[in-house]
Amino acid sequence: DLHRVSCKLGPMIGISDNAWGQVQAQLGPKHASHALALVFDKHCSGEVKSPTGYLRGMMRKEREGELHLERSFFGRIIREVSV
Repeated sequence: DLHRVSCKLGPMIGISDNAWGQVQAQLGPKHASHALALVFDKHCSGEVKSPTGYLRGMMRKEREGELHLERSFFGRIIREVSV
């Protein structure tokens, strides 16, 4: 279950309980878990220095109608396959 794993991964990269609660409330548990998986992957690859800040930026994009998790996932998959 991705959501259960996400609850454990967030603290490993410094996501506060407060930020995790906010993203779940805004995106719902399923999409929040997807967003956290992206943040976790980007943090582990050195692309994201502040996971909480990046996650909050994703929440802002969602409010503005600009968050496209599917594109982000496909972009990362395509990049991995191309390398």
